[in-house]
Amino acid sequence: LYVILLVQDMVYAPLHRFMHWRPVYPLVHKHHHRQIYPSRGYADAANEHPIEHMIGVICAWAGIFGAAYTTGVHAATLFVFFNIHAALAMLNHSPYDVEFKYLGFTYSVKAHEMHHRKFTINYAQYFTFWDSVMGTFKPYTI
Repeated sequence: LYVILLVQDMVYAPLHRFMHWRPVYPLVHKHHHRQIYPSRGYADAANEHPIEHMIGVICAWAGIFGAAYTTGVHAATLFVFFNIHAALAMLNHSPYDVEFKYLGFTYSVKAHEMHHRKFTINYAQYFTFWDSVMGTFKPYTI
């Protein structure tokens, strides 16, 4: 499960950054950023262009295949992954202050809120580590 989430976000963070590239942003990702302070959970998380949705699906399958080829994946693990993936996406677009650390990675709803407020930072969906690697992590500010 950890490998799936790790690889999924490793692929997602740079592709999300790509969707913010000036020539691409108004065509694909701008629609999702209509909410500067997302608070409606799934309604805000799923508010995306079909191309953006396909990028997300590709990232999820990259994580699944990455795990399948390195550690193997049980059907129950896939069930848990898809439920965690959905729950964290909804939390990322909710008013709840959720943060946790696991094996050196940090998940933070506040980091994603900052991304919606300032579009050039915090592209990773689950692990702020990838933003640190890309030089795009900024901590939460009021």
